[in-house]
Amino acid sequence: MTQSVRVYIVDDDYFVRHATTSLLTKDERTDVLGTADSPAQALSDLKSIEMLPDVILLDLEYRQTNQSGMDAIPLFKEAFPKAKVLIFSMSRGDDVILAAMRAGADGYIWKNDAAEGLGSAVVRVHEGRFVVTESVARLIFGKVSGLLGERPAEILPKGKSYQNLTRRVEQVMHLFCIDGMSASEIADALHISESTVRGHIKVGYEIVGATSRREAFQKLIARADE
Repeated sequence: MTQSVRVYIVDDDYFVRHATTSLLTKDERTDVLGTADSPAQALSDLKSIEMLPDVILLDLEYRQTNQSGMDAIPLFKEAFPKAKVLIFSMSRGDDVILAAMRAGADGYIWKNDAAEGLGSAVVRVHEGRFVVTESVARLIFGKVSGLLGERPAEILPKGKSYQNLTRRVEQVMHLFCIDGMSASEIADALHISESTVRGHIKVGYEIVGATSRREAFQKLIARADE
């Protein structure tokens, strides 16, 4: 097995950091080195650790500190020249995306598009591709002349859908397999019984063809690679 891609996550939302860490930790292709709630904290922390990241997963907006993820891109590139910077943000205007590219970003993933495909995006950026999700690609189509250099551009493909997964079963499977919540935690969050949750998980396992949480996780994230 090839060495896992080392990732460092920079985002001011605790729940995003937790969910993203959980997702990438379960993906055998990636290894989360740590997280920070601001670019300043990340720059400080990364200078003090022995193992440096291959990819820095960076949000652009930091409401509590008024720091700019955009301004941090060249700082990360200068401090860690071997690391790729993958933007993971809710900001999706074409002007913002193009500005991030000019600043040195190596990919741009809109948070609502990624989820299961995030590990694939990290791996592809590490391999030297400029990766975007489909909605981002539509916004910048025809506007990136001269911004990619020698990098091949790649649109993160939509994963195949499991047509027999109802919305509620898919929601439970996502919370259980990807977010790592327990059956009781899911029951509390969705205001349903724990036995109902376990029933949804059993149905979900049968539909995706899995016999364990880990296998179901791999099946779900593999949708982005098919």
